[in-house]
Amino acid sequence: MIGGLLIWGAHFGLVYAFNALACARHFAGESYLGFGIVPLVIVGTTVVALAGVLVVLLLALWRRGPARGSQDRSPADDFMRYTTMTIAALSFVAITWNGLPVFMVPPCG
Repeated sequence: MIGGLLIWGAHFGLVYAFNALACARHFAGESYLGFGIVPLVIVGTTVVALAGVLVVLLLALWRRGPARGSQDRSPADDFMRYTTMTIAALSFVAITWNGLPVFMVPPCG
């Protein structure tokens, strides 16, 4: 149920820790394949995190209760499913929001 929040938290921590480390160790200006190392890592981390949240969302959509496809599932199953989907969708937005500054603000800026 909290898979999306865990992925968002890991993404948030990794993005800000890597940016802080790059600024503190003075390798924020480095580039790899013509792209800055900090934007490249942040975009890569964001894509992986978004893919993870999509997996959580798709698994919640796929899960139908104790007997898949049966009509005798409890309201608690539906509540858990919809809560998982809502948290995953909000985590998707939060991860996107955390990754956007890489296109607007320079590293260490």
